[in-house]
Amino acid sequence: MVQIDMSTLVDDLTPVRVVKRGDSVFLAVGATFIASVMVAVIYGMRSDLMSGDPHPIVIIRASLLSLLGLATTLAVSSVAHPSIGKPQNGWVWALAAAAVLPLAAIAKFAYLYASGQPFDIFMQDFEFGPRCLLISGFSAVWIASFMTWWLRRGAPIALNRAGWLVGIAAGSFGTFSFNVYCNSISIFYIGFWYSLAVTLCAIAGRLIVPRLIRW
Repeated sequence: MVQIDMSTLVDDLTPVRVVKRGDSVFLAVGATFIASVMVAVIYGMRSDLMSGDPHPIVIIRASLLSLLGLATTLAVSSVAHPSIGKPQNGWVWALAAAAVLPLAAIAKFAYLYASGQPFDIFMQDFEFGPRCLLISGFSAVWIASFMTWWLRRGAPIALNRAGWLVGIAAGSFGTFSFNVYCNSISIFYIGFWYSLAVTLCAIAGRLIVPRLIRW
């Protein structure tokens, strides 16, 4: 019969810092601030933001993106702490609120189509749209790297859920960073390209993050 000296096992233990829920929000918001500053330095800032009098649509989209980013970041923190109790589902309501933008774009598109009006503004948005995906995507990767690092220090068990949440949070915050530079106030542009950026980031998070946080 093999005997185990428990004292030797205790000697091999090393203290591990407790992962705090608030750290995830601090990291995500901090990374978003840095990304926003970098976007402003490299590409410039909207003139109305610089003058302190932003257009209402800029405030609305920034508010919805930040709300969705914060809600999903809090949900990520819950994934890193397996426990029994009510799940963190506030992000679902935030996602529903953010869905107002693409729905408004669809409604406007349907109105123009039904009334026979030209789609010149809609088509012009496609010339600038890829830049939205590129800048938002790079910002999202930067933000997601901090969130994924934080998750690895926790004990996530719902890996696929964590991937979706990290992707949505990073995509929302990344697009928020792009917002400081984006000159468009078209509902078509916001509803299509902003939504596409967050959606692509969510898919990327689902495909990549679970592999990086697996025990």
